[in-house]
Amino acid sequence: MNRELGLPWAGKGELFCRVWAPETPRGAVAIVHGYGEHSGRYRDFSAWLSERGWLVAACDLPGHGNSPGRRGHIRSFFDYLAAVDALLAEVRRAVPALVFLLGHSLGGLIAARYLEQGPQAVAGLILSSPFFGLALPVPAWKRALARGLSRLWPALSLPSGIKPEDLSHDPQVVKAYRGDPLVHRVATARWFTEISAAQAAALREAHRISVPVLIIQGGEDRLTEVAATRRFAARCGTPDLTLRLYAGFYHETLNELGKARVWQGLLSWLEERGGGRGG
Repeated sequence: MNRELGLPWAGKGELFCRVWAPETPRGAVAIVHGYGEHSGRYRDFSAWLSERGWLVAACDLPGHGNSPGRRGHIRSFFDYLAAVDALLAEVRRAVPALVFLLGHSLGGLIAARYLEQGPQAVAGLILSSPFFGLALPVPAWKRALARGLSRLWPALSLPSGIKPEDLSHDPQVVKAYRGDPLVHRVATARWFTEISAAQAAALREAHRISVPVLIIQGGEDRLTEVAATRRFAARCGTPDLTLRLYAGFYHETLNELGKARVWQGLLSWLEERGGGRGG
């Protein structure tokens, strides 16, 4: 069953949410999507997991997809953390115990910071190409300019520079991304400074994460820095950490050519940590 609903969000309206729910879930996966995209881009993967007994829920982050807010803008990174709170609350109404948090790219940064902030009431964390650093470093003068604009003109929007062809080798994925009216390619000065601060904090406080962690990333990721992912993994506090780099893959390992082995590997990891076997 696939349904759509609105999630009450920190007294600021409702976030758009999609849920894929089998009749008797063995567990649940809450998905936090990446920058500029939306929950609908996880439709195929979520349906696949649901067919194997997992409830999957994904909301559109503030300023993304069908959710409210200026595109590519946040006043505070905590707006994203509040969105995760709302998403997990909805998931736990159906599956109180066995809930995993999955974050892709920006969503990976958000998910990691969420668990670093306090009690880790999830069964595990899955990070897909987490945005702990840019693959191409930003010049110092641009960072300084962004800091100034964040104070003086925080909502100033600038092009993100993301090239759709850097997401996946699959031409259908690239074509769909280019033509998706819910995808945006702008970011504001405040967004940049809030994300930069969150990236530094995520690496600094990685030791606070104690739940099982699976990290997947393309070896040829052109958007998020593999070296930053390795630094996070080395500092992570969990004794149960798995890092899988897929040689030749670009940024979206869940949407790559050859994604079947990524999906199956992720499912096996879930099952080994409490979801049972079968399906």
